[in-house]
Amino acid sequence: MIFFSVGLPGRFAEWCDDVAAQLVAHSLGAVELVALNTLEEVAGAATRTSAAHLVASARQPALRLQTEIRRANRPFLIALGDPRAALRHLMQHRGHDLPAAIRAVASSCAAMLTLATTPGGLALSYRDVDEPADVARAIADHLGLAVKDDEIAAIASAASLGEEPAEDDAEAAWWNELDERERALIEGAVQPYVRYFQRGELDALTWEPELFFIPGTPTPTPANRVIDITGRARFLIYGPYISLPPGAWSARVVVGFSAEAAGGSFVIEVTASTQLGYTRVEPTGAQVLDVDLQFTIDNSVDHPVEIRITNERAAFDGRLVLGYVTITPRAMVRGETQQELSRLLSA
Repeated sequence: MIFFSVGLPGRFAEWCDDVAAQLVAHSLGAVELVALNTLEEVAGAATRTSAAHLVASARQPALRLQTEIRRANRPFLIALGDPRAALRHLMQHRGHDLPAAIRAVASSCAAMLTLATTPGGLALSYRDVDEPADVARAIADHLGLAVKDDEIAAIASAASLGEEPAEDDAEAAWWNELDERERALIEGAVQPYVRYFQRGELDALTWEPELFFIPGTPTPTPANRVIDITGRARFLIYGPYISLPPGAWSARVVVGFSAEAAGGSFVIEVTASTQLGYTRVEPTGAQVLDVDLQFTIDNSVDHPVEIRITNERAAFDGRLVLGYVTITPRAMVRGETQQELSRLLSA
């Protein structure tokens, strides 16, 4: 049997994983705790393990896996933490730089937005915890595991929750050490999810150029600088590899061109292993363009979102610079309208 424990990156989610695994072992027998985020990883772990049960720790579950969790209609855990605490945890304890931590936490927040309202999910928050044993008892009851109270108390006390509230001194000190630009990256890509969990409405997300890449050798570099487009046709900018919740979206890409880029042809596209939308721009001189693309994330999308800017033909001169990308939820076409239009077109 597979038990899913999903959550934002952080020590509280890791504690929930460990407690769930120990509870399963006490109640059902041999168990293996594994990190799984895709259906392929689930299948592989189920094939390789010698244990009778799995506790699947998922921090960025892909949409297809989210869909299967919902369809299974079985109890699972959702460990909710503070996104800023998750960023700090990844940077201080997992060695991530800030852009990598933002990609991970923003993708995790997108999954939480979908799964937190799924029947069968038990939402757990370290902010509401007074006694770890109470959380462990709630986990056991929700997963249908028969474990005695003294065993639950021993399991809960074996490890500290170890997560400080967002207002504590360590959190404030970490935030104060960030410069204005670093805070802007967080405010644009992560903070809208915090506001969503508070009031239930998702504001526009802003992906700053530091989250994107410029192809390079031996490694790509952040796209927060002017790019020389001289040379062959090629990818000029790509990224940020951040997952979005399912739904209809609008991307506004703000990009500047130098006068020498006039007459060039550039493709801006949204992909997630498959193309979701694209447009072509041909600057007529030195200008800043804001380009809109419409796209939809459905349950078949199993990869993070990537936005690419490509020059379609070789350039003898010119420069390009990325301003930012805003991602805004847009209203879906009403179901009855879509059905009626499809009927009329097929008649």
